[in-house]
Amino acid sequence: MSGRAYWELTKPRLSLLAVLTAVAGYLAAVPGGGASWTALGWLTLGTALAAGACGALNQWMERGPDARMRRTAGRPLPSGALRPRQALVFGSVLLAAGLAAVGHGANFAAMAMTAATAVTYLFLYTPLKCRTPWCTVAGSLPGALPVLIGSAARTGTVGAFDLAIFSLLFCWQVPHFMGLAVLWRDDYAAGGFRVATVDDPSGGSAARQSSLFLAGTLAASAAPVLLDPSLVAYAAVAVLAGIGFARLGLRFHQGGTRAGAARPFFLYSLLYLPLVLLALVLDRMF
Repeated sequence: MSGRAYWELTKPRLSLLAVLTAVAGYLAAVPGGGASWTALGWLTLGTALAAGACGALNQWMERGPDARMRRTAGRPLPSGALRPRQALVFGSVLLAAGLAAVGHGANFAAMAMTAATAVTYLFLYTPLKCRTPWCTVAGSLPGALPVLIGSAARTGTVGAFDLAIFSLLFCWQVPHFMGLAVLWRDDYAAGGFRVATVDDPSGGSAARQSSLFLAGTLAASAAPVLLDPSLVAYAAVAVLAGIGFARLGLRFHQGGTRAGAARPFFLYSLLYLPLVLLALVLDRMF
């Protein structure tokens, strides 16, 4: 039971997203082949450990609100499966191990990006969730930073192409979350989180934020092609996927707080990002 509880403490689905974006950043940082699979292995391990640590420490910090929300009441701390001290120690050890793995297998720049991701997630996004409906925008920063962990691990620096992918990820976070914020509005209210749909139950604020950052997502998806015109296949995928995202985004904007518009918009956002990133990585590598 305790082993499963520790696993759940790492928020494995969110951790997987961080790992995949870090790997995408590494593979797309340099055109053509030549990747070091040893370095990529260390990057994957280190990012997974650090992301799991952020999940554990976030649950330690939010154990009170989690106990009040239906979708999180069964988590290890509210349910009593683990004690807060266990979560704190576990998360701290994981974070130290993750930073060490990235630093050992990649370089200092990638380790610094990993540390920045943890700091902004735990000490910027997490406390702001109870203070401002713009917390989602703040949370987009640690959500997008893993791609720069990957690019820094490959090149030791961050270039214009890496920042283009970062911008895409940064903007994508907001429309992705707004669909979820509609579906779980009552839960977020019970937890005391001031997300857009709680602060403005009409749904107008969520719709405006979503539309603004969806437009940013589509614009940012064009930036890699401007920097590398050889990305013809990626451009085709980005355009087609972007059309679908825009159509559902328009329905979401018009739908306000209706779950019927929010659910397909949220689910499509889960498809859009890996599809576009996969196309980018493959086109950049081959």
